[in-house]
Amino acid sequence: MFSNSYHMCPRLLGLTACMALFGSTLAFAENSSTSVAMNHQLPAWAEQLKGQTIVEDAMSGRGERSAMVEQQHQRIMDHMSKDPQVQAVNTGMYNTSAMMHQYGAGGQDLLLMSDPRMEPVAATGGGRCPATAPVKQYNVSAINVEITLNQWLDFYPGYMYVLDEDIDKVRAEETQNREARDKEGFDPGAVIPGVQAQWIQPLTIRANQGDCLKITLSNKLEGGEDVSLHIHGSAMVVSKTGAAATTTNSDTIATKDKSVELEWYIHPNTQEGVRQFHTYSNDRELTVMGMFGSFVVEPRGSTYWEALGSGDPTPATSGWQVMIKNGTGPDFREFVLYYHEVGDEAFRPLNKKGDFLPQRDPLTDTYRPGGRAINYRSEPFGINNMHLQHEYFGFEDESMGYSSYTFGDAAPTIPRSYMGDPAKFRLVHGGSEVFHSHHPHGGSIRWPRSPRAIDDMNLWATAVNGPVKYPVIRAKTDRVDVEVIGPSEALDLETECGSGLCQQVAGDFLFHCHVAHHYVSGMWGYWRVYNTIQQGDMRNDVMPDLQELPDRKGRIKAPISSDKLIGQTVDWFGTQFKIIEKGKSNWKGNPATITIKDWVAMQLPPPGKPGHKDDEKGQILSYDATVLDWVWDGNRAMSEKESEVQNPKYKSTHPGKRHPIMFEPLTGKVAWPHLTPHFGKRVMFSPNHVGAPWLEMIRRDDNGEESLDQAKPGEQGNWSLCPANAGQKHFNVHFIKVPIKIAKAQGKEPPVIDPNGLIYVLHEEEAAIRANDDLKYPLVVRGNIYDCVDWTLTSEWDDDDYTNFQASKINTHWHFLQFDNQASDGVITGFSYEQSVRPFTMLEKKNPKGLPAPMNTVLTSAVKKGAHTISVKNAKQYHVGTLIMVGADNVKGNEIARIKAIKGNQITLSKGLKHDHPAKDIVTVEFVRQRFWVDADVGTVFWHDHAFGATTWPHGGFGTFIAEPVGSTYHDPTTGKQIRSGPIADIHTNEPVGHGVNNSFRELMVQVHDTVPHTVNIVTAGNPPGQPIEVALEAGKTVSFVMPEKIYMTPMPFLNGGTHTTGSGLNFRAGPIAQRLATNPDVSQVFNSQIHGDPYTPLLRAYTGDTMVFRLLHTLMNETMTWTLSGHSFWTERYAPDANRKNSIHIGIAERYDLVVPEAGGPRHQPGDYIHFNGRSSKLSEGGWGIVRVYDKEQPDLKKLPAGFSNKGEIQKALPVCPADAPVKSFNVVAMDYPSMTFNPKAPEAIEVDFERKILLANPDAKIYALEDDVAKVSGNTRPMPLTLRVNVGDCVKVNLKNKMKDSKASFSAIGLAFDPKDSMGANVGNNPGDQTIAPGGERVYTYYADPFNGETTSLVWDWGNVMMNPRNGLFGAIVVGPKGSKYRDPKTGVDLSNKNAWAADVIVDRSIPGNEMRSNYRDVALFFQDEDNIIGTSFMPYVQNVAGLTGINYRSEPYLYREDQGCSLGKMFQPCKADKPEDPATPVIESHAGDPVRIHIIGANNEQNGMFSVEKHEWPIEPYMRGADLISVVEFSGSEILDVFIPSAGGPYRLPGDYVYSNQRLPYSQSGQWGYMRVLPSGDNRLQPLGAAGVGSKHAAAEEQPQVVPTAMK
Repeated sequence: MFSNSYHMCPRLLGLTACMALFGSTLAFAENSSTSVAMNHQLPAWAEQLKGQTIVEDAMSGRGERSAMVEQQHQRIMDHMSKDPQVQAVNTGMYNTSAMMHQYGAGGQDLLLMSDPRMEPVAATGGGRCPATAPVKQYNVSAINVEITLNQWLDFYPGYMYVLDEDIDKVRAEETQNREARDKEGFDPGAVIPGVQAQWIQPLTIRANQGDCLKITLSNKLEGGEDVSLHIHGSAMVVSKTGAAATTTNSDTIATKDKSVELEWYIHPNTQEGVRQFHTYSNDRELTVMGMFGSFVVEPRGSTYWEALGSGDPTPATSGWQVMIKNGTGPDFREFVLYYHEVGDEAFRPLNKKGDFLPQRDPLTDTYRPGGRAINYRSEPFGINNMHLQHEYFGFEDESMGYSSYTFGDAAPTIPRSYMGDPAKFRLVHGGSEVFHSHHPHGGSIRWPRSPRAIDDMNLWATAVNGPVKYPVIRAKTDRVDVEVIGPSEALDLETECGSGLCQQVAGDFLFHCHVAHHYVSGMWGYWRVYNTIQQGDMRNDVMPDLQELPDRKGRIKAPISSDKLIGQTVDWFGTQFKIIEKGKSNWKGNPATITIKDWVAMQLPPPGKPGHKDDEKGQILSYDATVLDWVWDGNRAMSEKESEVQNPKYKSTHPGKRHPIMFEPLTGKVAWPHLTPHFGKRVMFSPNHVGAPWLEMIRRDDNGEESLDQAKPGEQGNWSLCPANAGQKHFNVHFIKVPIKIAKAQGKEPPVIDPNGLIYVLHEEEAAIRANDDLKYPLVVRGNIYDCVDWTLTSEWDDDDYTNFQASKINTHWHFLQFDNQASDGVITGFSYEQSVRPFTMLEKKNPKGLPAPMNTVLTSAVKKGAHTISVKNAKQYHVGTLIMVGADNVKGNEIARIKAIKGNQITLSKGLKHDHPAKDIVTVEFVRQRFWVDADVGTVFWHDHAFGATTWPHGGFGTFIAEPVGSTYHDPTTGKQIRSGPIADIHTNEPVGHGVNNSFRELMVQVHDTVPHTVNIVTAGNPPGQPIEVALEAGKTVSFVMPEKIYMTPMPFLNGGTHTTGSGLNFRAGPIAQRLATNPDVSQVFNSQIHGDPYTPLLRAYTGDTMVFRLLHTLMNETMTWTLSGHSFWTERYAPDANRKNSIHIGIAERYDLVVPEAGGPRHQPGDYIHFNGRSSKLSEGGWGIVRVYDKEQPDLKKLPAGFSNKGEIQKALPVCPADAPVKSFNVVAMDYPSMTFNPKAPEAIEVDFERKILLANPDAKIYALEDDVAKVSGNTRPMPLTLRVNVGDCVKVNLKNKMKDSKASFSAIGLAFDPKDSMGANVGNNPGDQTIAPGGERVYTYYADPFNGETTSLVWDWGNVMMNPRNGLFGAIVVGPKGSKYRDPKTGVDLSNKNAWAADVIVDRSIPGNEMRSNYRDVALFFQDEDNIIGTSFMPYVQNVAGLTGINYRSEPYLYREDQGCSLGKMFQPCKADKPEDPATPVIESHAGDPVRIHIIGANNEQNGMFSVEKHEWPIEPYMRGADLISVVEFSGSEILDVFIPSAGGPYRLPGDYVYSNQRLPYSQSGQWGYMRVLPSGDNRLQPLGAAGVGSKHAAAEEQPQVVPTAMK
């Protein structure tokens, strides 16, 4: 049925867009009724969404589309009725309406390597399973399926892999959901919250180390599309032949109604963990619609059991949530989370009535609601939950979007476990389009980056018997709490301490994609950790029964009501309490004796009726979060009344009635969760407004009375959040709205100012910050390891019509540290308490729209210190027993008080005031107190607003906490005085901060970001011609992204796609290039401080030899970035000395790195100004760059560190760039115009994709570096490769550059090596003297040193004569540093390439050199990726499907569309397009013998977006030389970054010959040409020199002998 409809899709619309266009047709095609979806009578809110659709289509230039949907549906129905024999076809992004070529049998389908017309690459049976291996057999089918996203029944027609035995269950679930869509009201169909016991989910299968995995894949797709199943990183073979199961092997493709049989012997040494699989046949078309899954390699000897159910557990054959009875260690729960898109970026799912979901949610302004999902489920905030909340109650509350109390449990995954259970999360990117950023909340939900590097520590099972207050302080591999994942990536997250985390807290722990537009669009879930058994009537929520882990059975107890606690002695890991019925509590006894009333009351919010209302709606409308309407029934604590509001998420079994609140019997703690959903209602603040209500419920002063403060450290004994003797830090934080200068004025160009800046400030610093633009940074605060941090938050951001839409509310969500997530997470997750605040400065609300007025008032008369009563303007809104903040805006006098009595407008307090208060001092309940325990060396800790993030972050609503070494102090570098905040500080310490570095250091907080409206640039390339800029910009505006009046044209006019760039900077500051060029148009001087002054971004200053620590953090909000530092290097694993040193690192939203540079000035101690920058093209141009200034002489305004690297406080003397005895390698290089550049000489110069945008395959503006000896060759018919120079560790490199370009200045900049920044940076930066660029006709020498300190690094080479344009046009290259003493030879001829341009070379290692004794020779290649599409996958219109502009590898590209025109089908895209004339793709072919080590340098030569590099069926270590480094099969890369893909064995562990596809697994980029072959020849094949033959030819490679990529047919 599906493919018949798609048959009518026009060329270039593509499969997924067709799904969106005809979605309602597809959904109802099986219904014989003449009525179609769009003829349903819609409710008002659905009509609003439909109207939004029409508006969006008009803005996208597709105004006619929605109006024609019904007509088009009728045309299709008519066509089908006349032609019942319509054939299924492979439709896709670039397909014509019918395929011209179908390969079905015989020689046409043969794999390249087995074609009889060429030399064979023999296939062997080396990868087959041994007869003795245990077999795991899975029979898998590829099917069409309607996927329902949530209980609101949003859905889409998709695909999935399914076990044959489960097909009937999938069809039954599908039918139940379809039938529910036809019903009125709120029938959720078969959808259960949390993907519990659901059959429609991505396929997850498992086998153990040492097993033989066998898969039979059957193609049952209704459209007959070819399909395959490729497990990344596996050594899968075709069972019948034993040949490698590569995508180039036609035996791996299941054609219509056919099957293929595959197998994989999982060697016992195979790394435990998850691998993603998807289809390479119709790769993007099927994958993006659900055809993906994962395979998990489990520990040897393990068995798998269903997590759900009662009685004896049953074996699990598949599923995302299982229990692993571990064959080699403790049992654990396993949760496989799939982040994925729903369709491509133009696709739109449907609501239950069959109408498109909007591309932008009219309530939250988020992009693609319902189009971002986890495990096929999506829970968008606005279009369902908040819409119904508004319909019922007249307001919508985005801060409650995650709240199960407000909206019921969510549809996406809810992993469930019991406290103390070990748990491993397997993280998978199932989609193909964009990056996602997995972040779990809860503080110490964190994991080692490379878990195998610390296997002996077993961190994931350390809290099985109670809380861990002092975990391992640091390890060889860093702790991580955010993982940015790209398409096809899969990672293993071994959660430290397991369920309940190191602090052992029950609760709901949110996880989501940290891209703001993704989580608000539905990409989130939470981990629910119980402290009581969940079986039958003992369950606390609507979930199915949950089993205990096999080796922990009996540890979790059934809950009891409070009256059953009387007479019990409860135990908190050694601290005991006896609970009594009557009398007075004795808190100091041993054990303490506590009355049942006191015991319960301290665990629950104060009792009372919100808004003093009896009815549910009245309580909801009051928006009163200070009380919970619980009551006593004798000695039984009873819940508030159950909700009676109709919605699809929760239907109470006893609406309007109460039930007993339950408690865990051994500890007496309230059973989680104790609340139930109350649709639309604001959840209450935590008891006493404290940050740890579940962990630290005892809060007593010296008299035994309930304290007004948070608990004292250690007050709960071993179960305290903060242990006894913890250091303490207190921060009183305000959120304010204030104009922020982002960039200073340049000449006549005005400064760039955000008039609606939103930042957090320390209350005591607020006045100074408001008065001084230079202080307006996002807040950075510090504490030390083993500090207890108390944080009080209030807001001054009043309701308005344009930034918060009359609904101001903010919070602070912290990462990494230990905390009680029920009240200190910042986010109201699941059944957690309110942790967001309304503004305390709003004393009235005149506009009836938005949220109700906050409960604020003022003192009507002054009061003195010690007073027990206060008079206020409005006391009746408050409740006895609740807390208020008195003097909220009083810097020295704000304090917390408890209401003892209310009489009229007079409030009696439980204790006397601590301060004087003037009349009109503000009184509020809108404050939260949070508490954090800094338990380990986690370094940079991100925190930010999580209530209104998509609005607040672009204006500065984020901050950072830095966990400094134990006992550190923090100082102003200029004065030496201690400081409380700021992005720059001198840290005085003698504790470790990195391997081998335990001394004081200079610190710079580097906050990279995107989506900053005030630094956007106008983009014109690729937009529909004739469209005025003003019109284009208007279409690009959104309510949450208010752009300034003055917008500069981009200095990178090649950027292709959007109306504008997305804005960026560093630390909410920028040095915009366009602004500088408007003052001085010389682009070669744009970074020169002597002309333009220093940029407004933070300036780090140091003396040579000082240790510098860069705390790198991506703070917002939608895209992935890269950060590059010139002249210095760091380990991304700061405590791993065997890791690779780098000078650039990709980073995604909320990821952080603590990058330690041991010595300022680099290993050669060179003073001068060094640039650091965001390496993505547009981000650099928008102003994302700064300067590190290194002095060699003492400055009056820069204090020396107490101990420099020398430990004597000396300023280190500069060393010569090259030691006198260093071998010298000299290269004569030319920068030249190359107007004949073509990325594929056989393809058209341009291929249109969408919105009149084009893939560019020719570049008349091209420029290249070439060796002077090669100029004649590349000026002729030989296509150039990017300049790749090869040197050795310890070499001195001298490059004599001649500029032979006609119009542009040139330079040669190898910033990854050691150099003098005043001579050879190749860029005119800061105060460095002279001009390091060369005018046309000029020449100069640049000197670099391959310092042994930096090791075998690779430096990107860029031109900075015009860095805005020339690298894009091809003026880039690399210097590859190999082992000391190595030789480089041509892999085919054996001639010496040591002084040639060689993208591919054999590295012949000199084993006589100390350190090289055990080194092997290896194949070495450099792949230069470039792209320039600035819009795909971002949150801005137009919503494009395809990548446009220059997109290639090494000046080469092989777009799918070109291959389709040559006869290829999407089902067999990577096989010959013409069977009688097979040709290799235009992209580089990497060649090796089976078993050869192959080192691939992935170089972000010039990139607008990040990519995902993969070589099918191969794995490599994330750090090539680090013991225990994680093995990966897909890796992210970015502009200006270089990654080392060191494959230990070509052909995988079983050395299987074949053509393996390498590619960008962001499939839109692969479609646009970024893919090629890694050809693995049989050992001994004479087309290549054997690596074991260590000799290098005596003659040097002549110019004409440069290795070329030759079509396979010609070999």
